Amino acid sequence: MIAGDGKTIQSAIPLANVASSKRSSFSFEPNEQLGALKRLDAEDLVWMGVYHSHPNSAAIPSIADLEGAGDHGLLQLIVSLKSSKPELQLWRIGASGVAPLELIFDTQTDAGYDEPPLSQQQRAAIVTTAVISLILMLVISFALLPPAPASAPLP
Repeated sequence: MIAGDGKTIQSAIPLANVASSKRSSFSFEPNEQLGALKRLDAEDLVWMGVYHSHPNSAAIPSIADLEGAGDHGLLQLIVSLKSSKPELQLWRIGASGVAPLELIFDTQTDAGYDEPPLSQQQRAAIVTTAVISLILMLVISFALLPPAPASAPLP
């Protein structure tokens, strides 16, 4: 699924393909689709369409894509894997027809792909692991030291 604010795609949610013929068709598992829609709602995003690959053909809608799209006008981002360099094309498929759309990648702004900040628990776990590792290294180092030489008795 692809989602965003209705104008810009901001998120992609992968869903498992439960179709019987996975190489030539795609079908959502209803509960997984419902979960993804709830996630979009919680993130205040609009379901804008779907993305999928064409392993052996161009990035143009197939007959199955057209038949499966219905007339709701959802976008389809098709990724062709036909050659070594993937080709992407965005399409609007609806009652008014099929139209290619320009796909513009915004590389100038923060697209939200940075790692989320660490939680307090994650930071505490990292510090704890570092301290335990340091103590373990010291214990092992002292255990590997040769014994001290015997000292001569004092006269």
